[in-house]
Amino acid sequence: MTQENIQKIKDKRREERENYIAKTVKWLEELKPFTEEFIPEPPILDKEMYDKYVIPNFIRCGAIPKDKLIIGETYIGNCRNASEAAWNGKAFTYKRTKFGCTYDEDINHFQDDDGYDVFVPIKIKEL
Repeated sequence: MTQENIQKIKDKRREERENYIAKTVKWLEELKPFTEEFIPEPPILDKEMYDKYVIPNFIRCGAIPKDKLIIGETYIGNCRNASEAAWNGKAFTYKRTKFGCTYDEDINHFQDDDGYDVFVPIKIKEL
């Protein structure tokens, strides 16, 4: 493969990434308030873009920021495997069932995205 072809591939990839970022930022800025039926997963962006666009727009739409959470409370929200989880002061804990076994699993708050699934809380669960 020639240097010219390699450069074309790199340019195309950069353009695709720029288009993805532009579409994602537009989507974030147009998000409507979250409901129990609609809590989107945070998009995958680098830390700078995540901090600048995802966190403030999710909070604007009703996601509860970490500093407003109460230790011991169970929250309604969304992650890949749960719609409710309890805040322990560092992470959320929820009941996960896998291969017929149920166990506690911890998951990060969306402000602590580490590249894995995160929990987006929108309200305290009423008893």
